[in-house]
Amino acid sequence: MLRYVVQRVVSVVPTLIGVSLVTFALLHLVPGGPAVAMLGMAASDPKAVAAVTKELGLNRPLPEQYWMWLKRAVSGNFGMSTEFHVPVSGLLIPKLEHTLILTAGSLVYAVVLGLAIGITTALYNRSLFDRLAMLITLIGASAPVFWIGLLLSYLFAIRLGWLPALGMTSLVGSSSVPVVLKHLILPAFANSIISLAVIARIVRSGMLEALVQPYILAARARGLPRWRQVVVHAFRNILPDAINITGLQVGFLFGGALFVEVVFGWPGLGYLIYSSIQARDYVTMQAAVLIVSAVFILVNLAADLARIALDPREARA
Repeated sequence: MLRYVVQRVVSVVPTLIGVSLVTFALLHLVPGGPAVAMLGMAASDPKAVAAVTKELGLNRPLPEQYWMWLKRAVSGNFGMSTEFHVPVSGLLIPKLEHTLILTAGSLVYAVVLGLAIGITTALYNRSLFDRLAMLITLIGASAPVFWIGLLLSYLFAIRLGWLPALGMTSLVGSSSVPVVLKHLILPAFANSIISLAVIARIVRSGMLEALVQPYILAARARGLPRWRQVVVHAFRNILPDAINITGLQVGFLFGGALFVEVVFGWPGLGYLIYSSIQARDYVTMQAAVLIVSAVFILVNLAADLARIALDPREARA
């Protein structure tokens, strides 16, 4: 098992390096080059462009530029935002916290509702509830996140006026917990729909297979309560698969949150990337994309390791 864990951790390194290479190339593909992108409006001054080019080593060979940029990025130095004129790292940390809160809220929806629907539909297999629930999850798994967000916003915020669609500018400071939760309901649910549907369908499939196994029949013959047969015996055996698919969905939820943030004006990394693209703040966009990619990779690694910890046989497969 230890050997597998080491192999998985080591295998992440080339992926992270590949992501950093692509992210590094983003700034070099900008018209005018990195110096012009970093200076923004000030790029009209040739002396300023020359100074930035020399300071950041942009006149050196690309491999050397990449190494210098990578060292600065690892130390948390992503440069200055051309839109806000502050260090990019100061913008990323609070925005990342907001995106993680939205991802956590979405995960709660996806896991709780996904497990409940998956287990219940397996118990009532081929019933009207099972068919209707699977039809709804199929539609949910196929619908774009931003489209779901727009529909929920129109129904619950505009038509019914029950929940706010916009207005959350910061999750710290004057914002109380009830206010944050009220603003979190719609975007978190919209972001969770696809993952909820995937988890429900996977859990249902696993439970259907588990409920006909001999150990379930033996538990039923011994007179064990139905809930014990389902929760203790059947669900425990599909738990590694449930955690594996949930871990994969965490990365998907984190990526999907970027689109939901734009729809609901949620102050996270997705909205920051959107604002940076509009303002042509390529430095901030580059750093945000790098952080999002790294978090996605590390979350999937953590989920894989959690699955192996629950079922060490997977490491020997």
